Amino acid sequence: MTINLEKNIGRRIGYARVSTDKQTTDQQIDALHQAGCEKVFVDDGIKATARIRPGLEQARQDLMPTDIFVVWAIDRAFRSTLDAILFLDDIDRNDIAFLSLTQNIDTRTPEGRKWFIDTASWAEYERSMISRRTKIKLEEAKKRGVVLGRPKRLPPKVIVRAHKRITEQHQTIKAEAQRLGVATITLNRGFKRMGLR
Repeated sequence: MTINLEKNIGRRIGYARVSTDKQTTDQQIDALHQAGCEKVFVDDGIKATARIRPGLEQARQDLMPTDIFVVWAIDRAFRSTLDAILFLDDIDRNDIAFLSLTQNIDTRTPEGRKWFIDTASWAEYERSMISRRTKIKLEEAKKRGVVLGRPKRLPPKVIVRAHKRITEQHQTIKAEAQRLGVATITLNRGFKRMGLR
């Protein structure tokens, strides 16, 4: 069922999401408020592929017939093209429209619905391409001998000195870890990595 443009329109309910804690939702939230959203639900630090999105679920529960669900961009809301289509089908059956601000998608028209599906498909394709490029670059880096992952908390010299203090001066592992400002498990991992027992 496609919403009749002549019907009374209800509230605008917004949704914003960013993937990491290094990003901010401020720009999205400001744009959603400027677009007339009464409420804005947020998922902060939630990846695009995450199945559980508390903010999105709260927004869905809050939506009522004649409301408009508003996002800054379509890729903020959906994990895949199928996810987007199922979402649209669900809200459409409940007489709720979808609006994307940056892509100017309004699903109250047939053109808007087509543009919604095309854009969701394109967003999924872009995510897949980024993932592929990332995997290729990681493999190339490994072949060049680049060490991937988080840097080690304790340099080898510090680990050796800590081991000497424990074995020769009878310090406890816990006390030595506290002195170094790390967890006991971190120090134990350092010993294991260095072949120290």
